[in-house]
Amino acid sequence: MKETACKYFEGRATDAELEQLLHWLRKKENRIVFNSYRLDWKNGLKSNRFPGGGEESWHELQAALGQKSYNRWQKTRKMEQFFRVAAIFFFVISLGSMAYYFMRQAEPLPEIYTSVLADNGQISKVELPDGSVVWLNSGSKITCNNYFSANNRELTLTGEAYFDVQRNETMPMLVSCEGLKVKVLGTRFNINSFNVENAVEVVLEEGSVELINTIINDNFYRMKPGERVNVDLETSQYSARMVNTTRYTSWREGVINIYDLSIEDLVRRLEKRYNQKFELAPEVKELRYTFTIENEPLEDVLKLMERITPVKVKQTDETIKIDIDKRKMREVGR
Repeated sequence: MKETACKYFEGRATDAELEQLLHWLRKKENRIVFNSYRLDWKNGLKSNRFPGGGEESWHELQAALGQKSYNRWQKTRKMEQFFRVAAIFFFVISLGSMAYYFMRQAEPLPEIYTSVLADNGQISKVELPDGSVVWLNSGSKITCNNYFSANNRELTLTGEAYFDVQRNETMPMLVSCEGLKVKVLGTRFNINSFNVENAVEVVLEEGSVELINTIINDNFYRMKPGERVNVDLETSQYSARMVNTTRYTSWREGVINIYDLSIEDLVRRLEKRYNQKFELAPEVKELRYTFTIENEPLEDVLKLMERITPVKVKQTDETIKIDIDKRKMREVGR
């Protein structure tokens, strides 16, 4: 594999050899060996000259291969069933360590942003170049640039994700979500911005995180393990309380714990889990639910909702409509 790696460094590798190299790099131990090959190759160059067309072609090759790698890996990791976890290695422009090395050159790599998206109906498990792991809930996305783990550990999150962050005291991880930023050294926590209200929820399982309001640049709270903090982005107000964190983090294992949730929030979760569109009648929006979803089909969940609350469910074209059941309401009022 060393010969193939050297061809890659010099821009001479064929598509078949690049495919073989990408497959080999899926294993963490091989990525360590790959870095040693890179250093040996670089040390063997004379007068800091790049073979095969110069340094400019090298940069172009790195960017092209990085994008090709990400697209190919994302495509091959698509899930075939609801909530079967897909593992994705975040190949950020030929590895963060390479970005760190070549950013020192006279012509540094351009800043390129890469995203990973979990489609509705699936959960994606993402391995970052620094060894951290992220679980993305359905409809969620993380974005970072090609210098991630080289001179920054900054991510942008849309939706919900669970983070298991490798500790690095000299380079904290910064996760931006809406108007909130979470500063992390090494810990496990969950961020959710799927609420109907303009709010972000952070649940800390282990370690410590610092919450920063990016609008006013205020480090306003340092969380303790077991805490759930809900931040209202419109008013900048927040509330903190101790919780059973499993209720908020078990979704990455395919289990959704619904606890005193409004029907609007519940439907939003069902839309993402089952990739189904819903429509709510105004009369049902005051209803709240508490139950657990594991591997039940959507039909069973809807039957449960009809059984425990006065609603009726009807399929119209591709939309499920939930309306108040007036007959049940009359029976309850007797």
